[in-house]
Amino acid sequence: MHGYHAIYAADYYAGIDDAVKHGFDFVQFDLGVPQFFLNDISDTELINIRNYAELNNVRITFHAPGDNVSLFCDYPLIRKGILDEFSLILDKANKLNARHITFHTGHYPVYKKHDDIEYNFNLNYYANILYENLTYMTDRCGDVLICIENSELDELKMRVLEKANTNLTLDTAKFTDDTFDFYVEHRDRIRELHIHDKIKGFRSHQIAGSGIVDFNLFTQFINSNVYITHEVRPIEAAEISRENFKKFTVR
Repeated sequence: MHGYHAIYAADYYAGIDDAVKHGFDFVQFDLGVPQFFLNDISDTELINIRNYAELNNVRITFHAPGDNVSLFCDYPLIRKGILDEFSLILDKANKLNARHITFHTGHYPVYKKHDDIEYNFNLNYYANILYENLTYMTDRCGDVLICIENSELDELKMRVLEKANTNLTLDTAKFTDDTFDFYVEHRDRIRELHIHDKIKGFRSHQIAGSGIVDFNLFTQFINSNVYITHEVRPIEAAEISRENFKKFTVR
């Protein structure tokens, strides 16, 4: 299953139309984009969107807001607001029959000392915050799969993900040698690949084959349970990237 990352579509219907026009099996709507906010969409309209997607044989997936929210958030009122928002998203995603939602974990505070040598302050505390927040969401996800992306994945986050009841999203341009063994070991939990290339200077979201990513590394993770999202914009570039990536999967 190949899909694209919807950013510029005017609304859900236009995003589904674009998927059909460009031959994608699903569309991943980015919930950080205002026109896709689910808050004010009625249940009746959710059913209309769901029916329109099913009529056009297009699945819906989501990317959760991630640029200005964090699953490490511990400030009580802000934490409650984030979890309330994510609970609402999960509820409405179920009504849309969305297949999965991909989340970033976000960042935890780092308190460095003057010599920059030791800064592992309160790591167990922040690991527990992440675990509690993930558990809160998995307890409320219904039929929607929760996938955690390898965005700035580190030892603390991997330690939490070892025991959290989540699935995984593997982003090719954010992949590092330090996380390779983790994804090999947990390949059975991978439910999505984010496909895009990057060029020197860390400019990512480029067409597959145009940069430094070795896509041969990721063909081992492809199976019938893994959705392949081409995270290249606009959709015309995602279509080119899809065809380039398919060349790596032909053996």
